[in-house]
Amino acid sequence: MSVYTGDASLLYLQYYEKLHASSVQKVPANMVIDDRKRKGGSPTGFTLYLVVEKKSWDRAIRINGAQYSYQVELKAGDNTGFLSLDSKSKCIFTNIEWNANNANTTLSFVSAKTLGIWSEDFKIEITPAQRKLFDNRELYVYVSDNEKFYKDNIDNKIKRDQISAGYISF
Repeated sequence: MSVYTGDASLLYLQYYEKLHASSVQKVPANMVIDDRKRKGGSPTGFTLYLVVEKKSWDRAIRINGAQYSYQVELKAGDNTGFLSLDSKSKCIFTNIEWNANNANTTLSFVSAKTLGIWSEDFKIEITPAQRKLFDNRELYVYVSDNEKFYKDNIDNKIKRDQISAGYISF
């Protein structure tokens, strides 16, 4: 029996249902996960966006697996990332493509704490069998210091056309 609590997209809910986990995986209260169909690009893999409130502490998504033979990291926050066109958020994004090795892909969501220590807040593990759930999608991860910044104000949830820069290719 799988159990889910927190705010997330249908994509994440489908992903979680496939886990058949008996434990609860809770999205942190200050995080919103949203997805939509990707326009263009490769039909396999997905585009991952990290969107952080402009003055928020630094956040990162660490990516292991997929097309990478090493860990890569997307970072955005008060010290890093690219300013959105509405000047409310900082963002960064990349395309994640699947490789042929059939290894799991891990997305670890981490945040900076006092004295530069990073702490893992949440993790998504994508198995080869679950890849089709993510194919040709855009996954937006919104994080703020204020729990209500993205949850209660839909206008703060920027999309691709509000991002002027920030694509990272590793």
